[in-house]
Amino acid sequence: MVDLVIRNARLTLPEGIIRGELAVDKGRISEIATSGLPKADREIDAKEKIVMPGVIDTHVHFYDSHYLPREDFQNGSAAAAAGGVTSVIMMPLDTPMLTPRTIKTIIKLGQNESLIDFALHAGNMTAESIKNIPSIASLGIKSFKAFTCAPYGIKDRMLEELMTAIKNVDGTIFVHAEDDKVLQKQTKRLLKEGRKDPLAHTESRPNEAEEKAVEKVIKLTQRTGCKLHLAHITTRQGAELVKKAKDKRVPLTAETSPHYLFFTQKDMKRLGPYLKVNPALKTSEDCTALWKALSKGVIDIVATDHAPGTKEEKEIGWKNIWTAQIGIPGVETLLPLMLGEGVAKGRLTFERLVDALCTKPAQTFGLYPRKGVIREGSDADLVIVDLKKEVTITAERLHYKVGWTPYEGVGVKGVPVTTISRGIIVAEDGDVVGKPGYGQFLSR
Repeated sequence: MVDLVIRNARLTLPEGIIRGELAVDKGRISEIATSGLPKADREIDAKEKIVMPGVIDTHVHFYDSHYLPREDFQNGSAAAAAGGVTSVIMMPLDTPMLTPRTIKTIIKLGQNESLIDFALHAGNMTAESIKNIPSIASLGIKSFKAFTCAPYGIKDRMLEELMTAIKNVDGTIFVHAEDDKVLQKQTKRLLKEGRKDPLAHTESRPNEAEEKAVEKVIKLTQRTGCKLHLAHITTRQGAELVKKAKDKRVPLTAETSPHYLFFTQKDMKRLGPYLKVNPALKTSEDCTALWKALSKGVIDIVATDHAPGTKEEKEIGWKNIWTAQIGIPGVETLLPLMLGEGVAKGRLTFERLVDALCTKPAQTFGLYPRKGVIREGSDADLVIVDLKKEVTITAERLHYKVGWTPYEGVGVKGVPVTTISRGIIVAEDGDVVGKPGYGQFLSR
């Protein structure tokens, strides 16, 4: 007898959505059929709801020992589970993850505290850390975060050397691409003018900064052959450069984040420091271009850049935006927002959503086909989704430590009702039922 059978489901398979059922044994999908699977120890009647692969958020900041009031592995993974996210890839916030010793410590911490599976991105890379790449890769970490701008920026010559070293371990460089000279020039001008209002932050990080940096790292990718993943594309120009590079078969993938699809600069007037993010929010024209690029697969992935700040760290930004903490919480609202703003509003097909949130993340970062797909032999990471259910997002219902969300009061249509990680239910109807320590480290 198998451990679990899900019946009366609409299963999201690579070949399309079919009506059927699936069996889970020892944490993996053991059988998929249209009907007739034998009884199991536990059975779930999906009642004709969609069953999709578990969401993989490839860009989260869950843990930094210096900032535990903002987030930690246990709390962040609980929020993820409630939102239908069954795997995350965690990266440094401020404290570096650049040596095998540090990385082993964080892996152990995650194994003790996380409710869901997790992988790591090393970083933030420095010239001095290039020599550590082979030993980091031997731990099963094959992606390395780098910046083209302050405060973690790496010089062009060293960036090329870094990419060559990463290619030698068949890894991926994960780049925050904004041109430092453009940012410094704009910020200096705004400070000279005495600007401290929230919109000053958006003006300090214009489209030009992303365009120049993306163009540069694409050229370095062409030169080195290193696989490139571009973090949080925010502009029309950035998306166009990605398309041109893909047309030339440059080995790159790109992501955007929900806040760049949902908010624009104008929303800073209303939410101010609560929307202070890097890169900054852009225009409605950029937002429209991002949706189009995402729908066509030019932008491959949607990931949250989940990086909460406390209310106190945000509120001070009303008087002086430069002093406010950067970042927003987003992991729990990723799937509901993409269902509501994407699928329900006709911007994305459901199949494209699954590709952007599940399959492409797994393929890009070496987790496929263990993750990101419903097929026999894959991990039983599954989300049952009610596409008809409508809810209003409120911080009170979410699981964030910081107690706020920029999406307060936003109505969405389509929500995860059951989250299953390796065959075990970890969240149900928004309530977290998983246990800390269940999550496994995903070696890639």
